[in-house]
Amino acid sequence: MNKVVNISGERENNGLSPLGGTLRPMAQKLLGKKGFVTADILTGWDRIVGKELAEYTFPQRIDFPRGEKNNGILHLCVPGGAFALEIKHREKYIIDKINTYFGYNAVSGLRIMQNLTFTPKKESPAAQKEKKLPPETEKHIENLAASIDNPKLKNIIIKLGRDIYKQHLNETEK
Repeated sequence: MNKVVNISGERENNGLSPLGGTLRPMAQKLLGKKGFVTADILTGWDRIVGKELAEYTFPQRIDFPRGEKNNGILHLCVPGGAFALEIKHREKYIIDKINTYFGYNAVSGLRIMQNLTFTPKKESPAAQKEKKLPPETEKHIENLAASIDNPKLKNIIIKLGRDIYKQHLNETEK
């Protein structure tokens, strides 16, 4: 039996193709006239805006001006109140990230849509900070900072201690 040796260094795929190569054409067919921009935003949202924002936002669609494929309005789903306000403050940043990813002005604005049934993959940074620590932990942090004479520095150290404990609690909950 003759054995064929692969000397090119390329991997043989035995007739299989990468899943990403299959999903993109299917997404483009489903999205029709919206084109590759919408497909790329849906399939690569976490790469475009980063994991932090992608965990509590979801792009729904882009509306382009008639006959154009730039300066679209991205409809962005968020869980509600605090998330919507946070995204509004980051709007320019998000638009810049999207347009940098595509290399042209694909999006010129956001339409933030609050959806109370949408549950984020992660709490917002603001919600994480609002978590209360157990009283014994609060007392421990204050005891650690008790020897600091400067009141401003003492408050900063106490806030830092709280944030470190809260971050540790969030990591252990995962």
